[in-house]
Amino acid sequence: MTPYLLFRLNGYRYGVDARSVLEIAWLPELTPAEESPPHIAGVVNRRGKIESVMDLALRLGHPPRRYQMSDSIVMLQAEGTIMGVIVGEVSDVIGIPASAIEPPPRYDEAPAGQSHFLAGNAKVETEIIMLLDVQRLLHAPAQPSPGVSASPHTYFCPDATDEERAVFRTRAHNLMQAVESLEAAERIPLSIIQLGEECFGVGLDVVREFSLLRRVTTIPCCPPHIAGNMNLRGDILTLADIRGLLNIPAGSSAAEVMVVESGDLSIGIPVDKVIEVIYLRPTDIAPLPAANEEKNEYCKGVARYGEGMVSILDMQEILAKGGLVVEEEV
Repeated sequence: MTPYLLFRLNGYRYGVDARSVLEIAWLPELTPAEESPPHIAGVVNRRGKIESVMDLALRLGHPPRRYQMSDSIVMLQAEGTIMGVIVGEVSDVIGIPASAIEPPPRYDEAPAGQSHFLAGNAKVETEIIMLLDVQRLLHAPAQPSPGVSASPHTYFCPDATDEERAVFRTRAHNLMQAVESLEAAERIPLSIIQLGEECFGVGLDVVREFSLLRRVTTIPCCPPHIAGNMNLRGDILTLADIRGLLNIPAGSSAAEVMVVESGDLSIGIPVDKVIEVIYLRPTDIAPLPAANEEKNEYCKGVARYGEGMVSILDMQEILAKGGLVVEEEV
C-alpha cells in the first residue's frame, strides 16, 4: 500500500506519492522568473534556497486561475529536482492499495509528443482520484499553452487586494527564514480562523484537526450555543458556537469545524474559514488593549497579522469557563 497526499484543484481531486513530498506551505508571494516556461509561476526563497514553483493548473492544460489565500504549495522532489506546485485545498494522506489503481486512459486523438502526467486513477470510496506522476510532472518538457505567455505578469498575483498581498508577503518572509534562525522550540504555532468579520489565532496545542462542516443534527433542550451534533468519521462530535462569548453577532456562514481537545473533552467549534497556520515568537504577542474588555476573559493577547491585528484565543479558558459542556442530568 502506497501513501498518497490528496488535494483539490479546479474541482478535481488529485493525489501524489507522499514519499516525494518534502513540505506543504500556504501559498506565499512569488518572484516572477525570467525566461521560464509558461507553467512556472515564479520562484521562492525556501530557507535560503531559491526554488521554482509550478502553476499546476497551467501544467495540466487548464486555463489560468486567480490565486487564493487558501491555496498551498506542495514541495516535491524527484531525481534530485525540487519544485513546488500550487494546489487548492490539501485534504489528507491515505494509503491506496495497488488493486484500487487502474492505468490512465490513453486516447488516439492526443497530439503527438504530448506529455502524460497521470500515473493512474484510484477508486477511493465513492470518488475517483487522479494520481500524478511526480517524475514526469517535474521533468517533462513544457507543453504549448495557447493564450498563456511565458511572462504574463511583472509581479505576483496582480489582482490581489492589499490585504491579500500583505498576507502573501508575510508567508514568503516566514518561508525564507533558515531553520536554525527560527528558534523553533520557542515559536508558538497558531491557526488563524475567521469568525464573522474578525480573525483570531488559536494555539495548535489544543487543536486536534479541522474538518468541513457536514450535516448537523440538532439536540433538543440544549443551550442556544450548542449547535448540535455532527458525525465525524463514525464519532459523534458536539458543536459549540463561541461567537456569543466573543461578542460576535451570530450567523450561519460557518463552513468548517475546528476540533479542540482538553483532557477527555473533545468539542467542535464551527468557524467561517480556516485561513492558515503561522508561527510567532512569544515577543510577537502583545497584551490585549484595555478597550476590549468583553474579550479579555477569553483572549491571551494580540499579534500583528498582515496589515491588521488578530486576537489570540485562550481555548483552555473557553473550554473551562465558557459553559460549552452540556451537563446531563440522571
